[in-house]
Order: sequence, then C-alpha cells, then structure tokens
Amino acid sequence: MLTNFKFMAGAALAIWLGTGQAGAQTNAIDPRVSAANQILAEYQAGAPHNHRVLHVAYFRPADRTPAPDYQARLGRALDDISQFYAAQLQHYGLPSTGIPLNKDASGQLVIHLVKGTRPAAEYSEAKSANEIHEAVRKVLAEEGISLRTNHVVVFTRLGNYDGTNTSHNSPYCGMGDCRSGFCWQFDSEILDPRLLTNTSQWLDDKQYGHITLGRYNSIFVGGTAHELGHCFGLPHNAETRAELPVRGHALMGDGNRHYREELRHDGKGSFITLAHALRLVSNPLFSGVDKGLKERWTWTADCQFESPAAGRLKITGQYTSSQPVYGVVAYVDPDGGDDYDAVSYAGSLGPDHTFSFDLDNLPKAKKNGELRLCLLCASGQQLSNGRNSQVHHPYTIGTNGVFTVVTSGK
Repeated sequence: MLTNFKFMAGAALAIWLGTGQAGAQTNAIDPRVSAANQILAEYQAGAPHNHRVLHVAYFRPADRTPAPDYQARLGRALDDISQFYAAQLQHYGLPSTGIPLNKDASGQLVIHLVKGTRPAAEYSEAKSANEIHEAVRKVLAEEGISLRTNHVVVFTRLGNYDGTNTSHNSPYCGMGDCRSGFCWQFDSEILDPRLLTNTSQWLDDKQYGHITLGRYNSIFVGGTAHELGHCFGLPHNAETRAELPVRGHALMGDGNRHYREELRHDGKGSFITLAHALRLVSNPLFSGVDKGLKERWTWTADCQFESPAAGRLKITGQYTSSQPVYGVVAYVDPDGGDDYDAVSYAGSLGPDHTFSFDLDNLPKAKKNGELRLCLLCASGQQLSNGRNSQVHHPYTIGTNGVFTVVTSGK
C-alpha cells in the first residue's frame, strides 16, 4: 500500500544513516557512516572547541554521609561507561573518545557535594526528583555551572545495603538534549565496576530478587549508562530480532540489565544501536563543537510509505533543511510497552536531499503502533524527545501482516 504525506516543522528534528543491522565489527565502514563522518567533519572544520564536560553531583540526605570510597568508585564507574560509549561508536566507524568527564589535575573525578534537608526515609523514587534537582541546581549555580547549558548526573545516597539486602528510594531517570541534560542515579558501597565479575557473593535486591554482586552491578552500572543516554537526548529503543543473538540487548531498551554480562559469560551484554550512535555523535558534548546551536533549525520533508509484503516497509522522502543533514532514523513502536520495545532503523541519504529505508526486520508484535521519523542535523538539534523533533505516524497491521501507515489528518 502506497501513501503520501507532507510534514513540516521548525524546531529540532533528526536524520541519519545506517540500518542498525547486526553483525560483528569489520574493517569496512558502512557507506552511510562514511557519509555522516564526511558531512560532520566538513561542518565542524575550524569551529572552536567547546570544552564541555559531564558534571557530577552527589546528593546526601541530612542523616547520611557519602558512601565509602564514593569518589574513586564513581570515577571507575563513569570511566567504564565512557569507555563503553567510545567502543560502541567506534564499532561503527564513528570517531569517539567517550564521555568527557570533569577531572582535577590529579585525574580524580570532580564531584560536587549536595546536602539535603530531610532524612533518607523521607525521600522517594516517585516524588523526590524535583527536590533533588533544585538542590543540585543551587549548589552548581554557586560554582558557576548552569543546568541550562550543561549535562549533569547526580548520584544520591539513597541506596540501601545491610550486607545482605539491597533497595533504593531514589529517583532513577534522565532527560536531555543537545544543549543540556540531567539524570538521577543512586549510590551504594557495592556500586563498583570492579565487582562486575563477582559471581560468588549473593544478595537480595528488593526489585530484582536473589542475584550475584556481578549481576547487581550489571543492572545498576548499566542503569547509569542507560539514564545517561537519556541525559544526552536518546529515547528508548530495543534491539531487532537479528541483533539479539549477535550483539545482545540494546542499551536504551533493557540493555541496562545486561551491561558487561559477557564478562561473566552470562550473555552477549549490551550495545548501542547504529541509529542511536549516529544520533549521539553530533551531541556537542561528544563532538566538542557548539556550532549551529544558536540558530533555529528549520526543515520540511515529503514522505512516501509502501508495504510491498507482510513484515516489510519502504520509506522514501525528500527534505529541505537550514542546517546540513547527515542521516535519518525511523522508530517502529508497537502500542504499549512505554516505547521500550520501539525498534530503531537508519535510512540512507541520496542525491538531491533524498532519503530512503527498506525495512524487513520489523518487530514481532502484530499490534498496531506508531512510526516516528527523525532527521539528524549537524548541530545535534535532533536530540530531543519532544514532538517537534520527530514526525509521528500511526500505523496498522492487517491480518495478512501488511503495514499501513496512517497519514490522514496530519
């Protein structure tokens, strides 16, 4: 079935290249990645370095001190996550040195201490995010760091461990875009990537049950990596059926629970999809360039959707953009699942500002859902989860398995 639709927007959107196909790394770089690298390199050439870093705060309630060895442990955790991000982008041939961390002259992670006004028991995962955010904002503002223009992670001393049982009453989430971001995690004396291979010590976690110390750190060091993805502007997405047996679980799906599990021979571990790697590479925190952020990105595009057979979907289109576009991404998101089961795909750029997708590894779910298209622009302004950054199309799936993208009324 062939449908046409014209969409327009005057804000952040996203387009990129790549299909997120599974497979081991090879020396050959996907031509869509090569094109993205060339477009970004030309755009960023000569631009001054922005010196952005990820800022780290540590929130403790009034009745607790920071967990033992917190500075060294969290330094190790964020170093490990930074190396993970770098390796994931490099896997596709994208240049990356990882997450730039704020360290002092001795190489130690700089952590800004924030003291709360209430005891730990009075904070909660559901209700305390804004209060902690405001407390962090005030402390960082006194040090000349604005939450409006920086990416910040806060670890809260709201993790509980008595030697056997673990739980937390901390906010655990993240949000952000190309200009700034914020995410909440919790700290505990057993949060340490050095323990990822520990399979001899067991504990009982309130949420995850009877697990090894290694599994605990996969979940919660991995959880930090996942929430940082949101801080950098990434939405949820799952791996495709083809990727799962080869590369494991997508970090921005349920990959937070599988982080580094391959070190224990427990599974394939986590990975960042090509679609998300391409989205991420233009974030000024990663690119080191703020070029174009002060400009309002505007774009228009025409799309066509065709379902030539059950389980297949072709998308073609042509766009205009006020900033260079280096790729295009599509998300196929079955109803329900809070977009954790949305699968991302990358399209190819063609001549005359055209792009295309040929999708044949669609989600198993036979439910109707939503198709979201995202153009990637060189300044990184596609890194937003708002409706202005994506184009949303409902789709239905017939009994014959054919996708129909609904465009009427848009």
